[in-house]
Amino acid sequence: MSLRATLLAIAAALAVLPCLGQLRIGVKGGITSSKLHFDKSLFESSNRTGFTGGLQLEFSLPVTGLSLGGSLLYTHRTDAFTNNDQTFSRDYIEVPVHVKYGITIMGLNKVLVPYAFTGPNFSFLLNESKQEQWDNRASNTSWDAGFGVELLGHLQIQASYGLGLTRSFKQIIPDENGNSVHGRDHCWTVTAAYMF
Repeated sequence: MSLRATLLAIAAALAVLPCLGQLRIGVKGGITSSKLHFDKSLFESSNRTGFTGGLQLEFSLPVTGLSLGGSLLYTHRTDAFTNNDQTFSRDYIEVPVHVKYGITIMGLNKVLVPYAFTGPNFSFLLNESKQEQWDNRASNTSWDAGFGVELLGHLQIQASYGLGLTRSFKQIIPDENGNSVHGRDHCWTVTAAYMF
């Protein structure tokens, strides 16, 4: 799915959501720690820190405790190969779409609401540092799962793990047998969001 088609689908859904429940918007930022996973053991990668930030929308569903959230984020990732000391960076527009379940604690729901969430994350490549050996795909998809807490009805602090579902890059020059190494992104993310 292209970035334009994804954004149009989200906009169409948001047009009808206010008729069904509460819609909130917020700002979000945080850090990421990504690691490349290869389909062959010729290369190894180490965790590298990056950052992410942007806007978040959240719609509370009529079912108690359930909500649907989406974000539009700019994400910078840095990657490193441990066997040849190569590093390179990539910039993405990310569109995570999550289903969230909040746990109501008797007497504390105005102060503290723990929650868990999961859903797909669609990434679209904006920029990349020049690499002679690797070709980054224009888009890729991962699956996120995580947990967090909402404080005082506005501040959300959460941590998640993104498991790459599609290949995000491949080796440009094949080996002597014509095979290329492919890889996926696996990423930890810790963010804070303020919902209005």
